[in-house]
Amino acid sequence: MVYTISNIIVIDEPGVVIAAISIGLMIMSSMVRRATIDRVKMEEIRDRMKELQKTMKSASKSGNTKKLQTAQQEMMKLTMENMKQSFRPMVITIIPFIVIFGWLKNHYDNAGTVATVLGFDFSWFWWYLVCAMITSLIINKVLKLM
Repeated sequence: MVYTISNIIVIDEPGVVIAAISIGLMIMSSMVRRATIDRVKMEEIRDRMKELQKTMKSASKSGNTKKLQTAQQEMMKLTMENMKQSFRPMVITIIPFIVIFGWLKNHYDNAGTVATVLGFDFSWFWWYLVCAMITSLIINKVLKLM
């Protein structure tokens, strides 16, 4: 079966399945991120990093290398803490992504074009990626994860 929206978007049945899987994975990933990331702490880190960037800029302009080095060291610590916070959801979601990607590859690798949008043909992988990016942007805005 082929789904068409005024000849601008044409999606084959595999394209619908891939889009649904992509949307489902992005919802799951966003929910895990929302549950595992300490948003208050992330906001504090982000604010402190902005302050440090200003401090580093002014220290650089004034030639105060001691102040610049101190700010850079604190910035590195905050960056590491930020990465730790971001790493938690990845650890939880990586296994489902690997399993589902393997399944998608096995089932749709030879499917050819699964969707056509504005004259551009998408294979299963590119269609998954487009659907995932659009879904992720919407969900992250709604859940205020950005």
